[in-house]
Amino acid sequence: MNFCQNRNRLVSLFGSLGPIMTGPSSSHTAGVLRIGRMGRLFLGGDPERIDLFFYGALAETYKGHMSDSAIVGGLLGMREDSPEIGEALSLAEQKNIPVLYHLEPLSKRNPNTVDMLLARRDQSLRVVGISVGGGEILMTEIEDFPIYLQGSEDGILFIADKLFTKEFLAELLEENVLFLEKSVSSNHEEKDVLYTCLTKKPLSDIQLKRIEREAGVRKVFPLTCLLDYKLKNDEPLFSSFEGWLHYADSLHISLPEAAIAFEEKRSGLSKGFIREKVQIAWQTMSQSVEKGMGNDLCLLGGLMPHDEGVKLMALVEGGRSLSGETVGKAVARALGVMTLNGCMGCVVAAPTAGSSGVLPGALLTAAEHLSSDIAEIENALLVAAMTGALIAMRAPVSGALGGCQSEIGVASAMTAAALAQLSGGTAKEVVHASSLALKNILGLICDPVAGPVEIPCIKRNAIGVANAFAASDMAIAGIESIIPPDEVVDALINVQKLLPVELRGSMRGGLASTPTAQKLKDKWFAKLGVKNS
Repeated sequence: MNFCQNRNRLVSLFGSLGPIMTGPSSSHTAGVLRIGRMGRLFLGGDPERIDLFFYGALAETYKGHMSDSAIVGGLLGMREDSPEIGEALSLAEQKNIPVLYHLEPLSKRNPNTVDMLLARRDQSLRVVGISVGGGEILMTEIEDFPIYLQGSEDGILFIADKLFTKEFLAELLEENVLFLEKSVSSNHEEKDVLYTCLTKKPLSDIQLKRIEREAGVRKVFPLTCLLDYKLKNDEPLFSSFEGWLHYADSLHISLPEAAIAFEEKRSGLSKGFIREKVQIAWQTMSQSVEKGMGNDLCLLGGLMPHDEGVKLMALVEGGRSLSGETVGKAVARALGVMTLNGCMGCVVAAPTAGSSGVLPGALLTAAEHLSSDIAEIENALLVAAMTGALIAMRAPVSGALGGCQSEIGVASAMTAAALAQLSGGTAKEVVHASSLALKNILGLICDPVAGPVEIPCIKRNAIGVANAFAASDMAIAGIESIIPPDEVVDALINVQKLLPVELRGSMRGGLASTPTAQKLKDKWFAKLGVKNS
């Protein structure tokens, strides 16, 4: 048994190429929904009362990002790709489940924190989680005890007023234990202990009952993995761009093959299953491009036109685009996908929903231009996913945590790598394409107007696309980043830490501070029926 847990984020390929989700925000819709699902799991079913506590930027933007609806949807059993997320609050009302809000916009707590006080059958439960970006989560508290769970675990949590040895628990659970930890809370008057017991596979009802019946056990919370790519091995094949290149070179394999090997070890998935998931992601991306270029879209906030991708495509097809047919079409399609996202349509976060137009818009258009086959597209997606995962292991991919450089910047880096791969670039050229793209967007702020994922988010995807094409072309031409790729990620982290909270999704800086933005915020709040403070 391993009784120490590697708590570095070992991000899956499908943590950066995914989730497949209902828009508009991967952090504040998909991620918080997963936190809600964890709350439901701990609670044992539908809550009878829900108190939601929002801090910092999320206290300002939760309505525009449909965060409250997503959390409630998760608590009611919805998945992140459910088309009914927008109806979750109405469903709760139909079930006579009150939802109460507690807002602290000036709080210094992590702005992606979801703090829930839940009630069911005369019992209350406090659960806290953080949406760390791109739909990924970290559960941090239950009943005032510290925890560290990412939604990818099987096992059990239980509170007891006596001590259990690891040998006893291993025997009780039939040697099914992977990890065991106990923690105490200063807020508990009794000498209660929380045990976190992670297992190789989900516990049976019989095993759960064994724990419940043990003397001294007061509360039991079952754990079931929310994902189909749970962490099976926390020792990565590589965790840096240099390591990726070295691994591929040492085995004389391609970067896509190295990416598959990484995921095989991390998640225990087969090559066939990994490629199948990539195919599903690509099918969803292609569908999002098609739907995004339609004329029947309705933006959640309605703060801007819904047909700007269509307008740009008409310009390109009319031969009037100075940027040319390929880049022009790619940008138009990116705008369309982002518009679909803003309408709560189904998109693939890559790495986030706020940047979900960049990769599909660019890759689909480049593949058409190059007459690429599906295997070549899949390889490009694998390279994009590995690029995003290596960055996300070290840097948050969330505008509220690190500015839009964390979303559009990382998406552009992923896309540049994919384009270089699709163009037949060498492994070194692929990696340098991503670095050149990321360098160009360092410092990009997150300044959403009014709250919805519309202004400037939709049109900001355009710079991610154009930058990716430029970076890929430079790399294929033999132009390299003088700053090594892993040090470029260091630079991203440095800028993220230096960026003030006013420029990280708080609606207090940048475009959000302008008079027009304030008028649009008034319009949005009036639509919601609440007063703009």
